Amino acid sequence: MNKTERMKAVFENREPDRVPAGFWFHYPGEMPAEERAQAHVDLCRKTGADIIKVMDDNFGRFFTQGIQITKPSDWRKIRLPGKDCAHYRGMTELIGRILEKAGGEAMVFPTVWSPFKIASFTYLCAGGTDQQFMAHCREDPDSVLEGVKILADTLQTWTRDYLELGSSGIYYSGQFSEPQRFDGETWEKLVKPSDLAVLGVTKEFAEKYNIVHICGEAEFGFQSSPRRYAGYPGDLFNWDVHRTDLSLEAGRAVFQKPILGGLDNHGVLIEGSLEEIRAETERIIRSMGKRGFMLGADCTVPASIDWARLRAAVEAAEQA
Repeated sequence: MNKTERMKAVFENREPDRVPAGFWFHYPGEMPAEERAQAHVDLCRKTGADIIKVMDDNFGRFFTQGIQITKPSDWRKIRLPGKDCAHYRGMTELIGRILEKAGGEAMVFPTVWSPFKIASFTYLCAGGTDQQFMAHCREDPDSVLEGVKILADTLQTWTRDYLELGSSGIYYSGQFSEPQRFDGETWEKLVKPSDLAVLGVTKEFAEKYNIVHICGEAEFGFQSSPRRYAGYPGDLFNWDVHRTDLSLEAGRAVFQKPILGGLDNHGVLIEGSLEEIRAETERIIRSMGKRGFMLGADCTVPASIDWARLRAAVEAAEQA
C-alpha cells in the first residue's frame, strides 16, 4: 500500500498493510510561506509519516483583527473580512504550496480551529483574556452564541475552499471541553453547534475526511472531556489519553470510529530513549491492533524535538 491507500484503509476501518503514523509541531510565525511549505513536506518524508497536517500558526490573530469585545453584546455586531484577510490568504497559499510539493505522495489535512477557540483568540489578540471571554459566556451566552455563529459561517466557507483546493479533509481542533470550563449541558448549548456546523462541510464532499482532535489547554492541565464528542461526524479521533480518563481502547468503544494517538507528547516521546519509544509503540499496537488505528501523539510535539525520536516510532509501527 502507498500512504494514501493505507490511510483510506484506516478511515474505512479496514486493516492496512501496517499501522500508519504521523506527528506534527508548530512553526515560527515569521517563517516565509515557501520555507514553511517545504518544512511540512520534509517532516513527512524524513520521518516517514503517512499524512501531512498543515499547521495554522496564525492562532486567529488575523481572523478577527481589529475586533474589540468589551461587553457580551458586542458579539452581535461583529463584521468579519471573510476571505479578504491575511489569515485566509496565508492558509490557502500554504495549502497550495504543500499540495504542489507533495505531489500526491500523502494526504493533506489543514488545521481548522474551532469557532469557539477563534472567539477566545479574539480577546487575546485585542489585549483581553480568556477569563474575560468565559465571564461573557456566563453573563450573556446568547450574545456570545450570535458571534460564534458568525465565526462558524466564515470557517465553513474557508473549509470548503481548503477542500476544493485539493485537501483530503481537515484536522479539526475541538476546544473548550476542559471540565473546569463548562458543565456538559452548557457545553452542548454553547460549543457543540458550531463544531458540528464546520465539520458538516466535509461531509458535502466525497472521500474527504474529518480528523477530530480533542484539545485540552496547558492552563487546565491538558485535560478535556472526550466523551462529549461521541457522535461527532469524525472519521478519526485523537485526544490526550494520558491526562483524561479515556484510554485508546475505551475510546474506540465510545466513538465507534478509527482512533489516532497513543504516545505521550510530554513523556516517552520527549524523555524516553529510542528503545523505549519503540517498545511503547509496539505495546500500543499489540493492544490496539492494525485495524482502524493510526499511531500518533496526544497533541503537538515540541518544535525542538529530535526527528530521530519520531522516526523511531514510525519504524516501530512499520515493523509491528
